[in-house]
Amino acid sequence: MLEILESLLISFAAVAILLPVIRFALRKMSPAGRLSNLSADEAKYMQKKEWKLTLAYYFFACVLSVFCAGALATLSSIVHMSSEHMFVLTPNFRALIAPGLLLGLTLALLPLRLSQRTLLGHDYDMYRQYLQQQEGRNSTRYYGILFGVMLFLSAAAIWVAMRWHIVIDETQVHITNLLNEERTYDHKEIESLHYLGAEGEYLISFNDKTFLNTTYLKPVQLEMIAFLAESSGKRVIR
Repeated sequence: MLEILESLLISFAAVAILLPVIRFALRKMSPAGRLSNLSADEAKYMQKKEWKLTLAYYFFACVLSVFCAGALATLSSIVHMSSEHMFVLTPNFRALIAPGLLLGLTLALLPLRLSQRTLLGHDYDMYRQYLQQQEGRNSTRYYGILFGVMLFLSAAAIWVAMRWHIVIDETQVHITNLLNEERTYDHKEIESLHYLGAEGEYLISFNDKTFLNTTYLKPVQLEMIAFLAESSGKRVIR
């Protein structure tokens, strides 16, 4: 839970830093044309409304990030499901919080866009005028391009994360990492099995100094650890 909150805080801090930079760039690239300028009081009022939209965006991002991480963990299990192997381990919610967070931050723009009129009420038209004054008429187009870029990056991150899985058969452990590199180990090549103090969390080391941390994998069954211990001849170290 703390890791999730930490990831959310870091991402929101990054958004809080990058958003003013993006808006400054938009104002330089898309200067406002012949538009009726808002008064100083009206502009200040609209700035307060922007804070309301920002808080709404963070709320949507929180909900969608958690949902996307859970959905990706479930989808990963479905994609790599196989009856041909004894055990198949796939990334869990904690492992997929990063790509889920990126996707959530991206998709949160959609409900924010759809709910703007409701959130702003009768100030909606004035807010659109304020944006045109500050960022120009083409700002919506640039935001659309930014959304497309973020969506592409999210898809790339998800594709990479979904590659990671471990297959355990009667005599071998087959590991496919995030870089799509495949390694196969005989059970006898297991050097040690360390229990990390929490249910389902083990550190498995092999003879070539490769480590497999099951903290970020699911599901880790006691039967699987017992099977690996028996077939490798190693005891679980607590």
